[in-house]
Amino acid sequence: MAALMAQVEYGDLERPSPPGPGSTPPAKVQHHLQQVLDRFYPRRYRHGAPPEQLRHLADLLTTKWTALQGCSPPECIRIYLTVARKWPFFGAKLFAAQPAQMSSKESTLVWIAVNEDGVSILDHNTMQVHVTYPYSSVMTFGGCRDDFMLVIRSIPDQSSGKGHIEKLLFRMAAPKIAEATFIMASYMNHCSTTVNPPTNLPAAHQLWELDRQQFFASVPCAARGPTLL
Repeated sequence: MAALMAQVEYGDLERPSPPGPGSTPPAKVQHHLQQVLDRFYPRRYRHGAPPEQLRHLADLLTTKWTALQGCSPPECIRIYLTVARKWPFFGAKLFAAQPAQMSSKESTLVWIAVNEDGVSILDHNTMQVHVTYPYSSVMTFGGCRDDFMLVIRSIPDQSSGKGHIEKLLFRMAAPKIAEATFIMASYMNHCSTTVNPPTNLPAAHQLWELDRQQFFASVPCAARGPTLL
């Protein structure tokens, strides 16, 4: 992916002469490689890596970038999007957050991924999914004091027919709380208008204000829907 972005940004990689085994690339090539790694390769994957691993990464980038010689920017973008769409969270908005249950001295972070299907909690380092909540299970969401809150209704147990309510709190900056709330409300509103198109749009939405910004409370996709705080 970094090689594709490098081809779009800088064009063909300049290689004055074929390097021999173990040779060092020219200074200009090294400079471009470092720029590409700084701009397009995730920093957390490079942080703390030994020099041998970084050199291997630069060699791999050189090989991939060289293979794209002559590839036009539109073609690179098409390839990039084709690959990116294979990731389940392509197009999602990611928010770094700290579970409020953790001590303030602990640095455990997660990603809150908000997309058109629901909200997922991802591992901050590996991006692996911890749990996914479809919007039909979200009862309440939004700012709660200084935290971002999700209230989730679990699927009822088959034997008892009863479910339970789970309240999740995450520490986030106030602007990020407002942004996450707005995006969730927008997706839910779109879902509700797609499934049940309202005959009178203003009457089907309730206007809320959060940090001097206006948001529309969601008209739920499920029978009992979420409440925007």
